[in-house]
Amino acid sequence: MSFHLIAAAPDAALLTDRPVIRREERAVVETALDLLAQAQTRLAEVEAHRASEGEAGRADGYAAGYEAGLTAAARDVAERAARLHREMEAERERLRETAGRLALDVVRRIAAELAPEAVLAALAERAVKDVLPEAPVVVHVAPDGVGAVSTRLWPIGAAIEVRPDDALAPGDCVIETAAGRSHAGLEVQLAALERAFERGRAA
Repeated sequence: MSFHLIAAAPDAALLTDRPVIRREERAVVETALDLLAQAQTRLAEVEAHRASEGEAGRADGYAAGYEAGLTAAARDVAERAARLHREMEAERERLRETAGRLALDVVRRIAAELAPEAVLAALAERAVKDVLPEAPVVVHVAPDGVGAVSTRLWPIGAAIEVRPDDALAPGDCVIETAAGRSHAGLEVQLAALERAFERGRAA
């Protein structure tokens, strides 16, 4: 794995495994930069204190204090870095979940803005192409959708029959072949996307 340098100091560096920092992660990165600056300031203060203690008689005592200061500073930096890492992981998981939900919402909104018959016809076409070259293929739709679906499927030229089915709600679509029946309506497709999203989160 390669890392990219965000900031460097004499005693530390801030790295990332991504070439580009996302806008939503900018606040976290800025916090990390502040943490790096605070650590360098802390170390500079320790060095300044050491320089001010020039008396030979205090050399041994100061050395111990200096080491203790460095240890405390290192511990503080490590604790803050660990906390920052946990916050970044939590934020990344939140963004991943939000992105999945947003994608489903966008699909629903786009579908709602389109003519229902056009959406149904497009879904039926995709489902039929998935089962071809099986023949014959029977497409069951609500009576109101027969015209749009028939028009959309006619150019395919295969043995396809579109049948009205009063048991189906508008927007529903069932594809029937010798191998069996499968649902291809919008809500079925969205539910499948949501299940795939949930499996991805659990993996």
